[in-house]
Amino acid sequence: MPDWDGRAYAANTAHHRRYDGRFLASLPLKPADRVLDIGCGAGDLTATVAALVPDGHVVGLEPQPTLLAEARARARANQSFVEAPAQRVADAVDGPFDVIFSQSVLHWVPWSDHPTILRQCRDVLRPGGALRVECGGGDNVHEVVQFLDAVAASIAGPSAPSAPWTFVHAGAYLDLLLDCGFTVDAGFVHTVAQRRSFDRASVLGWLMSQAVQAYEVDLAPGHRAPFRAEVEARVDELRRADGSYDLGFVRLDLLAFRP
Repeated sequence: MPDWDGRAYAANTAHHRRYDGRFLASLPLKPADRVLDIGCGAGDLTATVAALVPDGHVVGLEPQPTLLAEARARARANQSFVEAPAQRVADAVDGPFDVIFSQSVLHWVPWSDHPTILRQCRDVLRPGGALRVECGGGDNVHEVVQFLDAVAASIAGPSAPSAPWTFVHAGAYLDLLLDCGFTVDAGFVHTVAQRRSFDRASVLGWLMSQAVQAYEVDLAPGHRAPFRAEVEARVDELRRADGSYDLGFVRLDLLAFRP
């Protein structure tokens, strides 16, 4: 995982928040539920969920200290936080939970770690508890992947990193959920395509706060500043014919239950 600038990340989450209503509509919450947010980030969605369980409690799991600082600053009284990665769910938190959710996080996790995370989620859910996940899937942000791959290659040549995200198709994730002991009989696993709106300033804000870091992990230290500078210099390559910088997002969207 890259290091995050919590303040910059928090300032560039509006494109996610515009879709929260759809996510929350299928998040099966009751007022007294105990809830876990895997990868709570800056905590804006976490606080919204906490307001929906006024007699319950929401635990935010997050490995980045600067993001936890942002989340704590906007937290409600019925929230607490744990600094740990998604791969250590079972060690880091005390179950059981009624609901576990995660938004825009698991595509940052290597595919080889997803079985571990799902099995640990099952272990800390109560029987009948729900797992609700939304993250990048399919050909998510394909324009950005092509753009950043090309910029990285122009800086680092043959040793340049390619996109490090885990964008999985629905069928593969359904198989994994079933193998890890979940049922989707009352849930779903699908991908949803969205055209998200950006202008030049907002697309640059998103790239610099939540995308370039993914490449910098595998770039030589001397290539990182030139990479950022080149992304900024070439960002108009993402401009559409209509003048916008809108991007195609594809979300892996699922609701599963522990039997």
